[in-house]
Amino acid sequence: MASVLKVDSITGVTTAGSISVTGEGNSTTTNLQQGLAKHWMSATEPGSVGDSFNLSSTTDAGSGLHTVVLTNSMASTAHSVVTGMQDADMAALADGSRATTGYQITGLSRADSLSRTDGDHFSALFGDLA
Repeated sequence: MASVLKVDSITGVTTAGSISVTGEGNSTTTNLQQGLAKHWMSATEPGSVGDSFNLSSTTDAGSGLHTVVLTNSMASTAHSVVTGMQDADMAALADGSRATTGYQITGLSRADSLSRTDGDHFSALFGDLA
């Protein structure tokens, strides 16, 4: 039999929707608004997304370039994007591409020098929603 938890109020809420919870070891607290990813994506090629959250669209912007447009915008361009690629390839936030509405990933391959490449890549975004 499934359990159901119904709550009329939660204490410790300081602003609309702001909830702090006790972290591991009961020695610290974590703010749920600040500690959650506001977007994430797993893509097999630029423009081809396998799974995502808060993703409006993606565009193949050329070899090794993947433009990401968010469903819900960020409050500022000071958000943090974490990227990665499968195998030995690397992914990075494209220079100057961070906007409140999204960002662009540059995929890089390493042989003797760096060159742009398409491939499986992943990203997550942290910061404040607008």
